Amino acid sequence: MKTTKLSDKIEDGGCVIEANGNKDLLDIDRNKVIKIFENKGIILFKNFNIDKDQIVKFTDLFTLQYANDANRREIRFENPKLHNVDPGKMEMPLHSEASYSPSWPEIVWFYCRLAPKKSGQTTVCDGRLIYKNLSQKTKNFFLSNQIVYKLKIPYEKKKNNKNESEEIKLKPWYIENPGIADCFIDFKNKEIHLKQKRYAVVEMRKANKVSFSNHLQIILDRDPQVLGWNLEDGSEIPDDIMSEVKEVSDRLTININWNDNELCMIDNKRMMHGRRAILENEKRDILNIQTLRASFGYGETIRNNIN
Repeated sequence: MKTTKLSDKIEDGGCVIEANGNKDLLDIDRNKVIKIFENKGIILFKNFNIDKDQIVKFTDLFTLQYANDANRREIRFENPKLHNVDPGKMEMPLHSEASYSPSWPEIVWFYCRLAPKKSGQTTVCDGRLIYKNLSQKTKNFFLSNQIVYKLKIPYEKKKNNKNESEEIKLKPWYIENPGIADCFIDFKNKEIHLKQKRYAVVEMRKANKVSFSNHLQIILDRDPQVLGWNLEDGSEIPDDIMSEVKEVSDRLTININWNDNELCMIDNKRMMHGRRAILENEKRDILNIQTLRASFGYGETIRNNIN
């Protein structure tokens, strides 16, 4: 196996791990992958023997808990860990997966089963470099203002003890998650309505580096869970601020030009990803897996005291 740089537009270059000859993903040393991932933030695995079952066994090595995304995405192969990516063909703006949600995944995985030839590239942008290239005015704005996401999240009704109400059963979920406010449980429709407050910039205690990683550029009506967002005082982000964010992120975005049977491992709290539009005459089949909590001490997220 050989390792090479993915792109100069990623801090520390990102990483491509490419198999030489007949190699399975499970032949890779787990500790080596963790060391590379913690430093590079993204790994593209190429030329390995890969199938859907081996993918899950591989992601299990790095996952303490998976995110349950079944209410937003189609489950594939009757495996709740495997989901379709967005089924449409339109361009998808940069975003950090579910960064608006109390359940914000630490790692996202993309397994390309069928690659388009000319379109539909996955886009990736390093949030660390976005932050570094923003003006001090824009940095100060995002350091001083939290984003308030208005959400409607379905939940599964669980069997409770006779003396335990459904509200009590759900309380730990929304009380123990920081930044949640105005939580209301609609028992009839099995929905939790809430507001999630988050900074658009993220600092990981382990890396001690700041990333611009959020959900601000994506079209809100693409996700039924997101009813809208604004600043804490109810106002919107100024146009000149968002224009600068888009200009900087567009300049730093790279394309992943997929081949069949490739896997990409992405630090979801550092990198943002998206998609180029897919041509009408092309097909694309990519599966998504979300690691809610990594099994290797990913690191606590800090949103306060960022300099």
